[in-house]
Amino acid sequence: MVFHCMLSQQRGPSAALKYVRERVRLLGEKEGGVVVEGEKQGEDVVVGKGKKQKVVVLEGGFQAWQALGYGEDEALTEGYVRDIWE
Repeated sequence: MVFHCMLSQQRGPSAALKYVRERVRLLGEKEGGVVVEGEKQGEDVVVGKGKKQKVVVLEGGFQAWQALGYGEDEALTEGYVRDIWE
């Protein structure tokens, strides 16, 4: 699960944290426990009943994504409109 905002400095990381906390809360109640393991800085692996999910924040945000040319790649970015994001 990848979270981001324009720069991934506040909203993206905040959303990722809320997601991990809610997933832990829900899986912990329904599946008998969840473990959150940090693999790298900015990355958590949420484990519940044998299921793993990596939760990451896109480094540099959508601005960096665009700068690398991924914004215009229709296979990676749906509905990208260059004029809106510049």
